[in-house]
Order: sequence, then C-alpha cells, then structure tokens
Amino acid sequence: MSKKRPNILFIHVDQMHWQAMSAYGNPHVKTPSMDRIAADGCSFRSSYTAMPQCCPARASWYTGRMSSEHGVAANGCSLLSDLPDLGQWLTKHGGYKAAYAGKWHIPGRDVGKSFDMMFGSGKGEYADAGIARACMGFLANYEADEPFFLNAGFMNPHDCCYTAGAAGGQGKFRFAKEIEAQLPPLPANWGKPRQTRVGHWTELDWRYYIYIYYRWVEMVDAEIGRLYSALMSSRFADNTVVIFAADHGDGLGFHGNITKGYMEEESWRVPTIIVYPGKVAQGKRDAEHLSIGVDIPATICDYAQVPALPKMTVGKSLRPLAEGEKVDPWRDYIVGESFLGEGQVGVRDQQHKTIFYGAKPAKVFDLKADPLEMNDLAATAGGKHVMAKHKDHLREYLDTIELYKPTKREAVHDTYLNFYRAVRKEA
Repeated sequence: MSKKRPNILFIHVDQMHWQAMSAYGNPHVKTPSMDRIAADGCSFRSSYTAMPQCCPARASWYTGRMSSEHGVAANGCSLLSDLPDLGQWLTKHGGYKAAYAGKWHIPGRDVGKSFDMMFGSGKGEYADAGIARACMGFLANYEADEPFFLNAGFMNPHDCCYTAGAAGGQGKFRFAKEIEAQLPPLPANWGKPRQTRVGHWTELDWRYYIYIYYRWVEMVDAEIGRLYSALMSSRFADNTVVIFAADHGDGLGFHGNITKGYMEEESWRVPTIIVYPGKVAQGKRDAEHLSIGVDIPATICDYAQVPALPKMTVGKSLRPLAEGEKVDPWRDYIVGESFLGEGQVGVRDQQHKTIFYGAKPAKVFDLKADPLEMNDLAATAGGKHVMAKHKDHLREYLDTIELYKPTKREAVHDTYLNFYRAVRKEA
C-alpha cells in the first residue's frame, strides 16, 4: 500500500434519478460533465441509497451506519452525538484537511465542527455555482503537504421540489407553449399519480415536470464540469480519488411518483461512479455487484488508508471492484429502509426485489424480466418463494445491524421499531 495517501473529492448531488444521464442512455438530457466522469472511471449500475430521503441518506454517507442505526430515521431526526463522521475520522486518523462546500443536511451535527466550511447552500439554481467556485478556489490555493478530503455538495436537481412540481405546480416553464414539442414522453410505467397534491395533473403537466427536471440536471452538470476540469488541470489530478453519487432518486413520473421516500427503483436506485487515474479502468461498468450507500464511506476509508468507521455493520469498500480485483464472495443482497408513513423496507438480490410494507401486503418484482416493476409476483408460487427468501435476508440483516434506541420518542421511531419487531416476531 502506498505511503502517500490520495486526496479525495466527493461530489454529490441531490435527488437525481439514476438514469438522468446521457451516459446511461437517456436521450432527453445532456450531461457532458457526468458523462466525462463516467468515461474516466467505473460506474456502479446496481447502486442504491441506504434510505431514499435527504437527511438519513447523508447521515449514512458520513457515519457508515444504516438509518435505523445512526438516529436519523427521517428528515428532522438528529444524528447520535457519539458517532464520528468522515470529516472528524479522516482528520484524526489520516491527517486529512477536511473541507466542505454546499448542502450538508445532517440534523444534530454542526458541519463546521467536522470540516472547514467554505460555502453554504440554497436553491441549486442560485447556490450551485458558488459551491463549484468555492471548491475550485480550494484546489487553486491549497499548498499544504497533507492530503485533502474535499466535499462538493450540490443541490440540484433538488430544485424540482421548489419550482417544478413537488409543491403542486410545474414552475416557471409551465406556460411556455413553444417548448411543448420538446417535452419528453411519459415513462412506460406511468400511471395514476400516487400523491394527491399532483392528482389533478394532466399527461401534459407530467411531461412539463420531466422536462424541467432534466434542465435542473443539466444546470448542475455544468457546475460539476467546471469543478472536475479544475481538478484535472491541477497538480492533484493524478493522486485524487473522485467519487460521484446522489443521495437518492426522484419519481420523475415513474409509477406516477414524484419526490422520494419509497423503495421502487426511481427513488431507491442512484448513480455511483469512482475515478482514480491509473488505478481504475476508464469507462468501466459494473452492473453485477450490488452496492448500498454505506459502501461510500467504507470506500473512502479504504482509499484514505484509515480504519473503518466504528461499527460499520453493512458497508463494504468498492475499491477492489473499481480497480478490477476479484472479490469473492461479494454480498448476495442489499436492504434499504424508509420509515416515512407506515414504513417500508426493500430487499434486493441479483434478480428480484421484495418491498415489505408496515400495513399492506408485500410486492415482489423480477428486475431482470421487469425492470420497470410493472408485474407484481407476490401472489404467484415463485413470488412467494422469493418473498420467503427475502424475509430470511431481512432477519439476517436485523441480526447484523445495531438498532439505535431513541432518546426522544417520535412517530418515525415507533414506525421503525414496530416494523422490525413484527419481522422478528414472525421468525
């Protein structure tokens, strides 16, 4: 192992559908910067967030723990105070300079006590340019011998939550009739809207939403490109690991959904890319190995040559996969959690997914034959077999993680505790 620790640049975006990249075959959005990152490194095409909501997913990134372990079971819940985060950990164990620009969004943890905070966040349309420039300024002016851990937390395409539909309207482009011919088609699995706030939308309204969403993606892509170009033209280019990811996805009309918080692919699945010149092959695609959000901190600790974060129960470093090493065995399944409303948990293996709900029957999908999740197999003999196997996986998962004990009772805590109590009771 090299004695010189690499620099690490963690670029993350908010609420990005995993297919919202031209490099991933989407003809309705142009993302030359993300495409360049994908062309320079390894794209993990079967990558998922730990929990498809902002605060829990980000807390998992920075602690290496699942949402039912670190205390942030939903937006607004506070991170357990005794858990170290990556900024603290890499500074203490690796001598890193930890710097941050952009969206943090981990309740109960002051980012300024873990990182040098350079620039805050706001709506992506107005703040993302400042985030890129703050990070570019860091690269231009950093002269210390210690390696750096630089975080660029971009907001977009999260602006869709403010000005493009999540609140019930289509935003500032809605009445631009001249763009109707440019509107993307509806997804093949589009159906009756699930959220009442958009229940009145017409098919044309949905197509405006999707169009606007892609413009937010293109907007953040431009800022990512400026930062990535600055890195690649700097003296740090050859010794910097770049990790690109999204905290969670967006409905984007799939299944009639907007926003996030559920276990269908559009919300749970995310893009994840690793670049390391000379170490990671260019243009590599890995759809075979299942990865989950807590793999990102495991990977960062591996590259930084520091111990794993305490009690990392699930996370596995993606480094050997990215660098072409054979990893046998890898995991057979992943578990994702969401404790919004009644609560739901997704269990996915290489072919099938089961979504377990707190108060309604589970659903089973064959993702190879039915990637758009349109044919629920739960009532079939094969589906029942998959569901039973996934229930065993879920029990194994519960035996692996360390459920946190809430000090302040909130409805979301009761949701996750009751959900998992029921699973264990069925054992």
